[in-house]
Amino acid sequence: MSQAPIVKEKVELGAADGTRMAAYVARPEQGGPHPGILLFQEAFGVNRHIRNVSERLAAEGYVVLAPELFHRTAPPGFEAAIPTLLP
Repeated sequence: MSQAPIVKEKVELGAADGTRMAAYVARPEQGGPHPGILLFQEAFGVNRHIRNVSERLAAEGYVVLAPELFHRTAPPGFEAAIPTLLP
């Protein structure tokens, strides 16, 4: 099964308290309407894994928005290092 081409972009959203929040958006390239998904980040931020999940869902026909929830306490684009459990 071939997957549809997608568009990936970073956007900025206004929060109710007047702050700005960065977000990652992945969506089908072809015009919609398309169903939408709000994808929440892990504790590690909107990292490569979250972007990959967004892109896979977009290829299946969804518009996916992954907001940076730590926008008040971390710099834009924050990604924490993922600890390894291997010795």
